[in-house]
Amino acid sequence: MSNEKNLMEKIREGDEEAFSLLVEEMLLPAYKTAYLVLRSKELAEDAVQNALEDCYISIMKNKDIRHFKAWFYRLVYSRSIDLYRKNARSAFSDIEENPEALLKMKADSAQNCAIQKETQTEMIDMIMELDRNYSLPILLHYYEGLSMKEISLVLNENVNTIKTRLTRGRKKLADLIRKNKNYPLEVNSYGI
Repeated sequence: MSNEKNLMEKIREGDEEAFSLLVEEMLLPAYKTAYLVLRSKELAEDAVQNALEDCYISIMKNKDIRHFKAWFYRLVYSRSIDLYRKNARSAFSDIEENPEALLKMKADSAQNCAIQKETQTEMIDMIMELDRNYSLPILLHYYEGLSMKEISLVLNENVNTIKTRLTRGRKKLADLIRKNKNYPLEVNSYGI
């Protein structure tokens, strides 16, 4: 039996620490995923909290969860979309129309990634400039290590659609990198 299955059994038996052990390493990536969708710190926190509540309830109801990590990210993504739709009429409807939110997003990203290399932070900022259809698969694949199949489960899309979005997203990212003065050597030497 896998470690995730063991932890889920312990949760059902009333072990209070088992749930935090199960989801602990996925909280920061889940928050990042929610933030990509919602572009708001507070709403992303709410989405993750809603997903955690639903996750706990599903485990307690003995729901059959085979790929916990992909299932949990899908849950976070779904709760993020729910909040996005609920708040679509507010100022968060379109990040391009709100330059203050874009500046805040970059500042928050820099704070959250302070322990990472400066180049990685710049790369994330460039990825965030892409359309959500391209940025989410890139981040889930390259930064969270999810496979194409897992990403297709999370985003509820066909695997081929995910592959296409990754390819197009990489091309758009390469164009952004070419325009950035800090990366001309890397693009010409290594490509993307």
